[in-house]
Amino acid sequence: SSLLDSARACCDPPGGALDSLRRAATQGQRIKAAMVDWVALSPHSITDYGGAPTLSAMYAQVWGKAIGYAIAFVSIWALLVALLAAAGFGKEICGTRRGTWALKVAMLMHHGLIAPLAIMGLMEDPAVQGMYRCFGCAEAAQLMNRDTHPPLAARMLTPITLGYFMGDLLLLSQWNLTKSGAFENMLMLFHHVASLAVWPGAIYFDWVARYVLLMLSYEFTGVWLTTLWLLSTANLKKSVWYMLTGALFTFSFVIMRMVGALPQLIAMWNAPPWSVELENKSQAGGIHWLCWVFSISLVFPHLLNLFWGVKVVKGFAVVMCKKKDSKTADGKKAK
Repeated sequence: SSLLDSARACCDPPGGALDSLRRAATQGQRIKAAMVDWVALSPHSITDYGGAPTLSAMYAQVWGKAIGYAIAFVSIWALLVALLAAAGFGKEICGTRRGTWALKVAMLMHHGLIAPLAIMGLMEDPAVQGMYRCFGCAEAAQLMNRDTHPPLAARMLTPITLGYFMGDLLLLSQWNLTKSGAFENMLMLFHHVASLAVWPGAIYFDWVARYVLLMLSYEFTGVWLTTLWLLSTANLKKSVWYMLTGALFTFSFVIMRMVGALPQLIAMWNAPPWSVELENKSQAGGIHWLCWVFSISLVFPHLLNLFWGVKVVKGFAVVMCKKKDSKTADGKKAK
């Protein structure tokens, strides 16, 4: 085998005809080994990305796919509002608007769909696996920027989530806007708008799309966060279900968004996606002259997760301490 590899290296340098055939065969093997047939599963085409290397062409193609999902999200919200009204619920449910309840349920549906599919996409991606196995080493880091084949899961799921962001922004009036949560709401607003601006470049130009897929997998924590809101607003904060959901949310947030971020940050250090030199090595003439701006935005979600992560851990600790104090007080009364 080593002799054959040596002969191949001598007779067919990287980039030669045999090398191209070998890459194509490897890509075919990867597709066959994939857990999901993303091309067949996707409601939109995921094989037509590309075209003119301009921002207008990028947004036209990616947002063009996302708009349909935005309409679907708003339609699902409207249907949920109608169903709640038909079920006899008034304009407010437990002191919160019916439209806000419907929005939260629609969000839960999005998170419950996207998160498991994103995780499956990550599990079958060799570049992502390699990045975690070697904890962001330089070799794996370069493949996180661009591998020999694009991540099909990202091509399918990114427009769906961008559509969800669009729909959520259209329903801004239905957000649970309170003075106490004003800062968090501003951060979420910034997150939606920034994602709509920079994520299209990841899948259109096939640059850092795997990092975006990782962010999509974080919706797994959103499932528990939304469920916590539903339980809390339904006055079930003292229930065992609230405690269990809070524990799952805290654990998944810390593991996925904080601990799991470390190999990603190391990979970005070893192969900076915003490096013009790496862009030129990956593609003659570079990816796009604004690519470094889009790529450097990958750091911001980790900063937001650090901010939210501290609040999550503190909040869970406060709830646990209150429950412990309550049990202690009840014990003293019994005595």
